[in-house]
Parts: sequence; C-alpha cells; structure tokens
Amino acid sequence: MKQRKYIYVMAGLLAALSLGSCKKFLDVNEDPNNAKAIDAKLLFSFATTSYVNNRAGGDLYIPMALGGQSVAGGGNSTLGISWGTRSEDAYVFSAFSYGNIWTQFYTSVGANLRDIIDKANTYTPKNNNGVAQAKVLLAQTVYDLTTIYGDIPYKEAFNFNLYPSPHFDPQKDVLDSVVALVDQALVLFDEDNETKFTGSYDMFYGGDISKWIKAAKSIKLRALLTMVDKEPARAAAIGTLITDGGLISAAADNMKVSFATTAGKRNPKYAINLQYNGGREFFYGSPYVVDFMNANADPRLPRFFDRPTGQTAYVGIEPGANANDAVHAKLAKTIHVADQPEFVFTYQEALFYQAEVYARGLGVSVNMARADELYKAAITQSCIFWGVAAADAANFAAARPSLTSMTAADAIAAIHYQHWVDKMDRGIDAFTEWRRSGPEGSETPALRPPSVVGGTNLFRRFQYPGSSEILANPNAPEISLFNVKMWFDL
Repeated sequence: MKQRKYIYVMAGLLAALSLGSCKKFLDVNEDPNNAKAIDAKLLFSFATTSYVNNRAGGDLYIPMALGGQSVAGGGNSTLGISWGTRSEDAYVFSAFSYGNIWTQFYTSVGANLRDIIDKANTYTPKNNNGVAQAKVLLAQTVYDLTTIYGDIPYKEAFNFNLYPSPHFDPQKDVLDSVVALVDQALVLFDEDNETKFTGSYDMFYGGDISKWIKAAKSIKLRALLTMVDKEPARAAAIGTLITDGGLISAAADNMKVSFATTAGKRNPKYAINLQYNGGREFFYGSPYVVDFMNANADPRLPRFFDRPTGQTAYVGIEPGANANDAVHAKLAKTIHVADQPEFVFTYQEALFYQAEVYARGLGVSVNMARADELYKAAITQSCIFWGVAAADAANFAAARPSLTSMTAADAIAAIHYQHWVDKMDRGIDAFTEWRRSGPEGSETPALRPPSVVGGTNLFRRFQYPGSSEILANPNAPEISLFNVKMWFDL
C-alpha cells in the first residue's frame, strides 16, 4: 500500500482544517472566532468530535492495532489490497502519527476542555454538571495521552503564555491527576440540576448525568487498575469502587459516540478504507486472535472476520507477513461501517475488570466463584455486543471452563485473554490491556516480535514527536524508543 505516507499527511491536514488551528501545541487559541469566544457547549462538542475522530483515525488506531498485534496489516497481499510492507506491524511508525495525536489531543481536545473548566465561575447560571462532564472527558484524554507516550506535561500544560516550556510530569503523577479529575467531577455532578451539556452538544449521553457518573467511576477503576501492579496500595481504592458499585452496568450505559452514513460524519476507519482502498477492508485477522477463537469454536468469529470465498477455515496472518487473499481472513465488512460508533468504555469491559478484581483479590477478598460469574457475564455481553444471538452468547459463555477449576494465575490469564480479544478493534485500549496484563514476558497473550523484525523487542509506546516545541523545550525528556517500557508497564 504505497499511499500510506500520503494518508498520514492528509489526516493531519484535514484535522487542522476541520478542527481549527492552534498557535502552540499547549496553548488555548487566541483567535476571537475560536476557543475563548465560543460558548462552552460548543467547545465541549468540538473537543468530543476531535477526541473520537483521533481515537478512531489512522494516526492512533492503525499504529496501536498493528503494533499491538490485535490486527494484522497483511504486508503485500496477493491481490494488493492490504496495508503494505514495512508498516506498523513491522514496527515502522510514522512521525506524522507521533505528532498528529500529540498535537490534536493537547489542542483540539485538552485545551478546550481545560478552558471550560478554568471558566467555571463565569457561567450564568452556574454549570457544575458541564464542568464535571469536561473533567471526565479530560481525565480520559490525559489517560490516553500518558498510556501512549509515558511522561507528559499536565500540570503546566494548556497555558503556553505562562509555561512556554512545560515540565513533563512522571506518569505516576499524571495517572494520579486522572483519578483526581474524576473525583472532582463526581463531587460536582448533580442529577437534579438541569444545567448541563445536553442534547447534541453531549454526544456521549445527551445530558444523562446518571450515565456520566457511571462512566466516571468506570474510568477511575481503569486508571487504578493500570497503576496497581506498580503500586499495590491502590488496591484499597479499587476495592472501595467495587464495593460501592455504580459502574457502567448495561449496554445502554456504554460510553460511545455514534458516527453517521453521510459524508463528513463517517467513522474514520470506514473513511480510510473507502478513500484509499475502494471501500475494501485493509486489515486482516491476527493469529493471536484468530487461533484463540478457533480453539474455542467462538461464535464471534464470523462477526470479527470474513473468510475468502471457498475457504472453510478462519486463518490469521502473522503481523508483518504477506497475506494470501485466497487463504487469510480479513476483518469483517460489518465492523468498519460508516456509522460504527467509537467506544470509549463498554459494559463488558466493566465486567471483565470486576472479574479480575475478584480473581486477584484487589481490595476485596479473593472470590473465584464471583470472578467466574462476572467473567462469564462479560463473555456473554461481549458476544451480544458483537452481534451473536443472546441465547448462543449465554451458551458459549457457560461452556467456558470455570475459573474455580484453574490455578489463580491461569484464571487471571483467561480473563485477560478474553478481555483483549473483546477489544481487538479498539487500538489503544487493546494495547494498554495487553501491557498491564503481566510483567514483561508474562503478558496475555504471549506476543512475539514479528519475524520480519526479529530480536526480542516488542512495541511498548509511541515516541515523542520531533516537533519544534518539544525539541526546543529544555524540560522535555529524551525521545524514548518504541520498545522502552513506561512506568506502569512492569
């Protein structure tokens, strides 16, 4: 696929044109037609649009899915309808991806959310719910930024005039700030107060504060679980969240933004296939997903993948290798459709996390029977989410070996593998789930460097972009290579 560089360039240009220009990567735009002159609800919808478009777009989804090996690129396939050789699943990453995500998350998303929060006392009537909504989305954005890059500016970010050379905060401190933002939001939320971002300005929940509260608690749980292996003392806070409840508890609570079938409002995953591959799917099944599902006769297989005509088996292709289009399965056409939502947090994800907490005894007593109940509920919900009939989903989950019959280590690994498979098409979320699933060499699944790469190094992070703001910043750390682990990654 020889147009890959062109795709990255155009993605950056289109983002700049459609999402607005910013003077510096950590600055709030001074243009009177932009951030400081725009109503808070417009800033919130603008930040939301930028956030989900960049999460689903080629600069983040593709490197994370291919580098994290939940999806395969197919190299130079026999029909020439693959992603191409020497791509992200061969650990060749574009500088445009490094830079575009950094810039867009800091400017179009973070700076606008920070602006809403900083002006909290100027709103008439007071909009505590709106500020809380902005805090939750900022917490999620900062969580993504730090799990992508590691140490990042946070305390001195978003104000270039005051901090032209912001310090980079250690990842531990950044994740602490994520938890703090959520806690602040939970104090501010008031379901009885009708002042909030609502309707089309809140593309996640349409102003349903009860669902925002569930999402906030769920995001906090995810952040704490990302920290707990490095800091076991976090288990107490995890236990409190589990005991108190109030997490996302139904598919209707899923934190998502829907796209549309009309031009300009389509999911970027679909748009890339349409514009650069004639509407055909670029990507293939990874053997780490396909083989695992085959071994379990998983009913999600035809929902995840399309087999070539005449092929009776689902066959994955090693990341970085050249696919045979008469043999290897591609991602199903029903996945990357124009109106596919971008999911930030799902019900089954909350169930998988809770199963893990009980299996590991994180702030609660180890209860493998309860873990098994939650684990099978998570698998059931995952199957339904992917389009399997409810009865078939329940039967498949019930047939999984009980966690109570396994060693603790095997039970935890089983939870992690099913959790990772469920997130197959969620790029950064699958990648972070894999990295936190165990110490180096004990992650689930047991990924190997692609054979075209060799060696022992696995993809662990984005490098810092080589932008002028970072290169000129004396407080910026040295650029870390893709295989250097970050703080939470043991």
